[in-house]
Amino acid sequence: MSYRLNKFLAGLMVPGTLLLGATAQLTAAEEALETAIEEVTVTARGREESLQEIPESITTFNAAQIERAGIKSFRDVADLTPNLSQLSNFRPGLARIQIRGLITPQVGDAPLAFVVDGITASDLEFMNQELFDIERIEVLRGAQGALYGRGAIGGAVNITTKQPTNDFEARVSTSFASGSDKRVSGVASGALVEDQVYFRVGAYSRDFDGQINNSFLNEKADFHEESSVFGTLKIELSDSSTLDLNARITNTETGIGYYQPVEAATFEDFSLNTEHNVPGLDTRDLREFSARFSHDFASSTLELVAGYSESDQVGFSDADFSNQESDFDGFYYAGAQENILQVESTTFEARLKSNDENRLRWAVAAFMQDRTRDSEYHNYDDLVGNQAMTRDDFDESLIVFSILDDNSSDAWALSTQLNYDLTEQLEVTAAIRYDRDDRESFDSRFADTYEQKTFSAVQPKLSLAYQMDADTLIYAGFSRGFRSGGFNEPHPDISRTFDKELSDSLELGFKTTVMNGLGTLNVALFSIDQEDAQVTRFNGDSFTLENISVDDVSTQGIEFELAVQASENLLLMINGGKIDSDIEAFGERADLIGSSLPHVADYNFNAVAEYEHEMSSAMNLVLRADVNHTGPRIFTFDLPEIESSKQTFVNLRASVEADGWSATVFADNLTDERQAEDLVFMGNSVVSIGRFPNTGSSYGVEFNYDF
Repeated sequence: MSYRLNKFLAGLMVPGTLLLGATAQLTAAEEALETAIEEVTVTARGREESLQEIPESITTFNAAQIERAGIKSFRDVADLTPNLSQLSNFRPGLARIQIRGLITPQVGDAPLAFVVDGITASDLEFMNQELFDIERIEVLRGAQGALYGRGAIGGAVNITTKQPTNDFEARVSTSFASGSDKRVSGVASGALVEDQVYFRVGAYSRDFDGQINNSFLNEKADFHEESSVFGTLKIELSDSSTLDLNARITNTETGIGYYQPVEAATFEDFSLNTEHNVPGLDTRDLREFSARFSHDFASSTLELVAGYSESDQVGFSDADFSNQESDFDGFYYAGAQENILQVESTTFEARLKSNDENRLRWAVAAFMQDRTRDSEYHNYDDLVGNQAMTRDDFDESLIVFSILDDNSSDAWALSTQLNYDLTEQLEVTAAIRYDRDDRESFDSRFADTYEQKTFSAVQPKLSLAYQMDADTLIYAGFSRGFRSGGFNEPHPDISRTFDKELSDSLELGFKTTVMNGLGTLNVALFSIDQEDAQVTRFNGDSFTLENISVDDVSTQGIEFELAVQASENLLLMINGGKIDSDIEAFGERADLIGSSLPHVADYNFNAVAEYEHEMSSAMNLVLRADVNHTGPRIFTFDLPEIESSKQTFVNLRASVEADGWSATVFADNLTDERQAEDLVFMGNSVVSIGRFPNTGSSYGVEFNYDF
């Protein structure tokens, strides 16, 4: 074990002792309790297994937990998961995800695979929409390339939606919260042909006026309108064959780019407002379709999955984050900006896996994906600068410059996985996947901007799991992740190509039950070595977003999850993670050696208490409190000296649950904690730094009715 890892572990001795002490105190009360904690089943490895019996670090949320926690977005999931976070950015489709110290570059792919009902999202655009009608969410941490392919460099999110039912059921939900935040949704399910053809359809809408003021225009900057419809058709073709057809269409209109002008000394002064003279507006239309065919053979199951996704996005906003006139002598130029993005992808995957639970269990798969990602950026001259303007006030004659990029990816992969029980207590898992990604990029106006390159990698995974007894599992594993390289926006003065990123992860963990089955405790230690870590910066000379590669990043960390059914009525859940991530080599910026990557928090800690009281034989009161505490982080290599404060968020919910309905009052961000979600270095005479703020506290009510 390295000196650096030894030093890191030594720093954990005090919190580790406290954790063990807390567990011992809980164990002392076990004889007085009779309610066992619920066993959790997951499908992370392609088959149903007990969470406590597989060598993976996984956080799960079932349908009841999703509802009681008020989970409506991936950010809500991240806030309850160790070593995972999501921060808002310029617009919703660009949200930054961090998992175990691996980050989302603004150019390139997210650090995790996002899989919904077996379909892997081809782009970050399809990840950031409302989570609706969900049966289960599983968050796998650690490189998952061998199981989930390129992009799963830091982990994977496996989402299962609720399936059609034979018996008719329906639900309507509505809520109202601060900022005139109105949500309405409905879902219905049943049989078109009894025991053979089933349907599930639903829709939701959200209308949020916003909470963040644009003081110059006297209007809200962070408004959000979203509507979506979906449908699922399940057909039992025979006793052994099933066909599932899915469709979802989502439309959004939202405020974007509401950065606030700040200085280094005032970047956490939230009395400062957005002051744009050009209001931000983003429209995004998503269309997603998929089909899944499943056939059971005598000893194996074949799955064929096909998906088509399309996103059309147009955004227009203030480019200088102010309402000031241009000052050419001071090199300050008032302007507006337009972002246009079209993403289209087709995915196909074939999987064959063994059915029986023999000593040897196996799976093989083949994957293909074709994606185009065409973007346009137009910078407009704001001739006035200090008057209210809209998109209609700008025409092509005011375009200062444009950046066009037609980008394509043609990828395929082959993989296999073996699980073998060496003894009744010892399981070995071996998996390997080969991914190949052929990418092209060019500006259609200039033939000499054409670039083509192939990125590929072999991603192995090996783990050993030892079941010491019925309650305790010890495991160790190695896994590799691969994030494809690509091309920066075309410009003659920058390097067009950025390299692929590889991560090698070592993990040692244990899972055990405590208090005679009343609780579970899972702990994992991990070490990650990243090669050519991808980070995006804004190039002020070319006005382009540019991915740069950090040669070597070394990360050590720990995370734990403790869940205890403390009494028949009280459930306690505590989890957290600590990360020590350092840049070891960075040829372009040697001054940053020893620093962490942007947006990586030093630690996070989550605590949940859920109390259920039987008010009558048909009605329960459920009280829930969530606390999320996150350590400091830096935001950009342009401003490495600026580090955020520690942040603590508190959410409270009180629900009355009855047969057929429930009503909830809630307070999100009870203490009105404010934080910078993003910082952009502007460096001009008017705006030094642009800060993207979070929203404040929100209070509301929610009502659900089941038919």
